[in-house]
Amino acid sequence: MRRFDGRAKFAALAVLIFVNLTLVLRAQDDSIYRLPAGTKISLRMDAEINSRVASVNDTFLAYVTKPVKRRDVVVVPQEAVVEGRVTKVSPASGGSESGRIEVVFESLKFAGSTRQIDGVATKPFRAVSSNTFSILSILGGAAAGALVGAASSPTGALIGAGVGAGAGTGAALLRKGKDVRIRRGEEFEIELRKPVTLTVLDY
Repeated sequence: MRRFDGRAKFAALAVLIFVNLTLVLRAQDDSIYRLPAGTKISLRMDAEINSRVASVNDTFLAYVTKPVKRRDVVVVPQEAVVEGRVTKVSPASGGSESGRIEVVFESLKFAGSTRQIDGVATKPFRAVSSNTFSILSILGGAAAGALVGAASSPTGALIGAGVGAGAGTGAALLRKGKDVRIRRGEEFEIELRKPVTLTVLDY
């Protein structure tokens, strides 16, 4: 009878430990010390990077602009440092082909500690395109051709305008595309692709 009571107590203790462990794990899922995947962090660039001169694996820094909170508790303070790295880059080329640049964010530093993160920008960085140069090149070429043609004859103005316009169009087609610039002080947002656990020591 005593042996049976001992087994029953052991079984009850095992069940109690299992229930407590389950409750602890569930509590950790909603812990203020854990940033879940999908958490968004607002950043500000420390220095400019440009697709014209950047290389794969170049690193850069950005600073948190808005404190990150969990259950009204600040878990990542403003001005915490995030380190990023260039993963893909190509400079602008002829034919108006714009540059491209892709980056990831790999570490979060504050309060004397560092946490590895997996973050990406919520919006891709793109070159700012403009047709102003092309239009001005065409109009400028036509005007220059008209002036040259007018100096020779009345009909030469029309011919000169056509030649000038052709030259302007050629200049527009040969125009180099724009490079992607992430300027110093530019603000943007990143999103965590994996959860990040922060310890009490971080505070």
